[in-house]
Amino acid sequence: MIDLAYLNIESLKKSFGHGEGRVKVLNGVNMSLESGEMCCVLGESGSGKSTLLNIIGALERADGGRIAVDGDDITAYDDEMLSYYRRSSLGFVFQFYNLVPNLTVLENIEVGEYLSEDPLDKSEILSILGLTELSDRFPSELSDGQQQRCSIGRALVKNPRLLLCDEPTGALDYATSKEILALLEGINKKYGTTMLIVTHNQTISKMTHKTVYLKDGAVYRTLINENRVSANKLEW
Repeated sequence: MIDLAYLNIESLKKSFGHGEGRVKVLNGVNMSLESGEMCCVLGESGSGKSTLLNIIGALERADGGRIAVDGDDITAYDDEMLSYYRRSSLGFVFQFYNLVPNLTVLENIEVGEYLSEDPLDKSEILSILGLTELSDRFPSELSDGQQQRCSIGRALVKNPRLLLCDEPTGALDYATSKEILALLEGINKKYGTTMLIVTHNQTISKMTHKTVYLKDGAVYRTLINENRVSANKLEW
């Protein structure tokens, strides 16, 4: 089966626990994302946002349904194929950076480079993210915003087709959050990177092409944003 969308999700289901304590977290999610789109996923705590991202990112397996990425059904992949999919197609940006503390900025970015078969130029990435002069610093010597830039650099150097961002500004102040969002916006424009941004901040949806709203483990609304606002003009 060939899907027109780059990412196509059909009837995705996921539960945790056993017996009477079993909880449905995803209850038939349907959504799609075109190549090069930025999509914001919004929902209250417990709506299933992070679980959805983890399944798309092959960090967890679904109980049912289908995820097609560039026409390939990744829910049918074995562990080895999922590992290759994570290495070759995905970049991850986390709320709390997940940097290796005993590696410098450059060395953390080189971790992403090592995992890729077709990496971007790391010097260019350092320059784009404003990290060239900080390349020999360790994470403990960086501000929160600089650490998140390094996290983005590690993901971006892999040259991912799909960048998954889980609350990328959740641990940052207002000014730094806008800087990080502007960087993500610039990356999308420069490289055509498809992005899925999970957040509780509804304002971020104003800069993305599409917004998917989750409630009780299902999509209850999808909006196409025809009047996007640039990241540096966002206010909340």
